[in-house]
Amino acid sequence: MSVEREGLLILGNSGRSMAESAARGGYQVTVLDWFCDQDMLAVADCWPVSQGFMQQDLDIFVEEIVTHLPKQVTGLVFGAGLETSSALLNSLSKYLLIYGNDPGVFEILGKPRQFFSLLNRLRIPYPEVSFYPPYLVEDKSWLIKRAGSCGGQGVAYFDSQHSAADYSCYYQKYIPGEVLSVLFIADSKRHRVIGYNRLGVETANSPAPFLYRGAIGQKTLTDKLRRQLDSIIESLVAALSLRGINGIDFVLNESDALVIDVNPRPPATLELYEHLLTDGWIKHHIEACKGSLPVVPMLGSPSVYGHMIVYAPKTFQMPLTIDWPDWAKDRPAAGTRIVAGQPLCSLFAEAGSTEKVEHLLESYQEEIFHRVCVPACQAVIRKVML
Repeated sequence: MSVEREGLLILGNSGRSMAESAARGGYQVTVLDWFCDQDMLAVADCWPVSQGFMQQDLDIFVEEIVTHLPKQVTGLVFGAGLETSSALLNSLSKYLLIYGNDPGVFEILGKPRQFFSLLNRLRIPYPEVSFYPPYLVEDKSWLIKRAGSCGGQGVAYFDSQHSAADYSCYYQKYIPGEVLSVLFIADSKRHRVIGYNRLGVETANSPAPFLYRGAIGQKTLTDKLRRQLDSIIESLVAALSLRGINGIDFVLNESDALVIDVNPRPPATLELYEHLLTDGWIKHHIEACKGSLPVVPMLGSPSVYGHMIVYAPKTFQMPLTIDWPDWAKDRPAAGTRIVAGQPLCSLFAEAGSTEKVEHLLESYQEEIFHRVCVPACQAVIRKVML
C-alpha cells in the first residue's frame, strides 16, 4: 500500500529550483509562478501567474488557490516576487502553514525608512541613503531604487533630468565594489551560514543595468569579513526572528561589507548548494521554520558551481524542436513567445575554479543563442519568403 506524500505549494516568480528541491525531499509539489517551464512540469503541477502576484484580486485569487489545491497540500513556501505581497501571505495563512518568515518582516524590509532605521539601530553599515533626489551630483554616482523589487529590476542610475521618484523610491550612493551575498539558514534564534557568492548583473541592459545575471558560489572570504557577516546575520535574526533560508546582498568597500538588501526567503543562489544534500534544501528550510536548525554540510569537493540567466536578445517564438543540453534549465515550451529582455533560460556549470566556471557559462550562452535564436530567426525568414 503506497503512502500518500505530503503536499506543498510553492509561490514565486520562478519556482522551478525550489520545486525540484522539494520533490527531492519527498513532497508532492504544486507551483504558481510566471513560467511553468518544461523542467518545472517534470516535477510539479504548475499554474501560470503571468500577470504577477500583485496584479490579482486578492479575495478571488486566494479563493481560486484554496479551491483547486490538492487536498494533501498543507504548507506553503515562497520565493522571489512576494516582497510586496504580505496581504496575500496573510490571507493564505488562514488555510496553509507558511514555511518562511512572518509577512510582517516584508512590511519592515519593504519600507526603506523602516529598513534603514533598523540597520542604524543594529549598527549595520550600508551605502549612504537619501529619500530626496540628490541633485548636483556626478553622473552614475547615485542610484534610484524601488522598494519591494527583486533581481535588480527596480534599480537604475540616478539621472536628475529623467529620474522621478514616488513614495516607493529612494536613493542610494553607488559603491563600485564587488557585489557578494551570504546564504544562511535560521530558526528565529540561531543561524548557520551555507555559503558566500559573487553576484553578476546584466550590465549591457541599459534600462535595467543591475538586472540579476547569475552568481558563482563557494566564494572564499577573509576571516575578518566572515566575522563581520556573522555578526550582521546574528543581529538581523534576533531583530526580525528570521526563519528558514535567507540571503543578504552586500558590496565590498575596501575590506568591509556594506549591506544592500536582505532577502527574507530562499534566494536563487540556493541552487548552487543543492548538491550538498540528497534530500534537498527546501526540506531543511521547512524544518528550520519549525524550529529545528540543521547541520550545514561541508563542501565535499573543490568544485565551484555557478549559474547564469540568459536574457533574450530579441523577441521571437521558440522553435518547435530544440535539443536542450543538460546544463540548461528553465526551458520554455515549444512555440512560446519570448519577448526581448525576458529570461530565456538558466545555465549551470561546475569546474575547479571561478575562472573556469565563468568561461563555461559564457560559452554555454553562445551555444544557447546558436541552438535557439538562430533557428527562430531562420523560421521567421522562411515565413516571410513564403
